[in-house]
Amino acid sequence: MSYEAFAYYYDSLMDADFYKDYVQFIKEHADFQTVLELGCGTGEIAVRLAKRKKEVYATDLSKDMLEVARMKASRQNVELMLGRIDMRDFIVDQKLDLVLCLCDSLNYIIERDEVKKTFVNCFNAIKDDGCFIFDVDSIYKMENILKDYLEENDDPDFYFKWKVDSLGYGHVVHHVEIIDKIENEHVSEEHIQKTLTVDEYKNMLLEVGFKDIEIYSDFGEYHDDCERVIFVCRKEAK
Repeated sequence: MSYEAFAYYYDSLMDADFYKDYVQFIKEHADFQTVLELGCGTGEIAVRLAKRKKEVYATDLSKDMLEVARMKASRQNVELMLGRIDMRDFIVDQKLDLVLCLCDSLNYIIERDEVKKTFVNCFNAIKDDGCFIFDVDSIYKMENILKDYLEENDDPDFYFKWKVDSLGYGHVVHHVEIIDKIENEHVSEEHIQKTLTVDEYKNMLLEVGFKDIEIYSDFGEYHDDCERVIFVCRKEAK
């Protein structure tokens, strides 16, 4: 499910330092000028890369997310090439230096064969010696941190509730409710995510053709009890 009205509140619930850390991580692990971001959301990372004079193609399945990204790019006077793309089914006209799929966007792809299709699309989209960087929520996070998770805040202007229910191993549904008391708006959405083991992702990447695969945890050295697993996959030069 793609984000709908929740898109307009997404940034207010995120930590700005996270995006700063991610841009630094990308800078350290990829040498690029052209970049395609899948699942760009509100365009926060895409805008930051565009400010660094990169040629950025920012895509998402949600029209609302893309509208927020468009407004953000306009306000900050940067150029983004925005488009609605399903990461499971896309091709590019011209190969790119880098493809990104960040902020657990891949976890919205539930079926294993569709995850692999996404990897194939990304492999085909990058140049020889190009790079594909993506992250997923870890099994540890799904099974421990998000187990029976409930967050609720109520203040005079804004009510927020986030509840997570398990649908199986590494498989959850997020229930999000927002009441904007100033604008008199009520948002209620459900989002289903699923993650696989690190070995399952790595084996699929190898099957697709990636040979050089580095794995990190939360921007640092990999460990099993992390929240976010980041894969840096490089395509061999011919």
